[in-house]
Amino acid sequence: MSFTSDIKKELFDVFPTSSHCMIAELSAYVNHLCVFNEDGRGGPAVFCSEDQRHIKRILRLLKSVLDIEADVRELKSGSFAAVIADPMNVLKLLTVTGVFQGFDSESPINPKTVRKDCCKGAYIRVAFLINGFITDPGKKYHLEFSYSDYSHAYGLKNLINSFAISAKIINRKNKSVIYLKDSEQISDLLGIVEAHIALLKLEEIKVFKEVRNNINRRVNCETYNSAKTAEASVREQNAIAFIIRSGAFSGLSPKLRETAQARLENPELSYAELGRLLDKPVGKSGVYHRLQNIVKIAEGLREEK
Repeated sequence: MSFTSDIKKELFDVFPTSSHCMIAELSAYVNHLCVFNEDGRGGPAVFCSEDQRHIKRILRLLKSVLDIEADVRELKSGSFAAVIADPMNVLKLLTVTGVFQGFDSESPINPKTVRKDCCKGAYIRVAFLINGFITDPGKKYHLEFSYSDYSHAYGLKNLINSFAISAKIINRKNKSVIYLKDSEQISDLLGIVEAHIALLKLEEIKVFKEVRNNINRRVNCETYNSAKTAEASVREQNAIAFIIRSGAFSGLSPKLRETAQARLENPELSYAELGRLLDKPVGKSGVYHRLQNIVKIAEGLREEK
């Protein structure tokens, strides 16, 4: 199963305990899956989904919030439908979920049904169950909701951002896509919708990736330093060899001759390791400056020739 499927499986097991959160969830289902007749009020109201779990959840919400029974039908397309035929029950549904109340015309989400943070989380939970997607966090961090209706995307973005999360909208193939790419904000959203198991898994993956990246950085740093040491050693050995061929080695100071001899005998050692081999141990900086002087002397001899 994908990470998205795991989250949705977990969220289907999360059911609101308060009536106001049940109303928020039912409102989300009305805005996402419910179809009405032409005048929008007379009935029937039909909830349609290819996923039977949505229909079961809608039936439970209708019974818990409104004490309404809906007829379940399997359509020829393979989808499932929950049908409310009684016009009075349709009116009751739309009234309680806030469809008939005045609210921001730019969004179908009635702020009166999502006044509390828990209700906002309930609405977002249903939105994710229907339109949400998250990539495998082991590869990258990306969570999104996709809508054909910009106004709904706009309303959901604002609902998410009310939790100090910076969700954004882009247009993709005639769809309005709300997205998050920050791992911390994705974690926050999973907590808001009560996907606690998925949240823990995401945190584990984040810790693993951080440790792995730290190890990679350390290995890369050590590899880089080793390469620099080897490159410097070759340059120093070439300089010492040139001085010897030029007959100028004996003219070096005793300290430089000792350091040069140590480098020739130990080409793989770092400056600090080389300094510890000298009769009078010298620090890394001291060895570096001695060998730099030797390189400069070799360059001077080359120029003379």
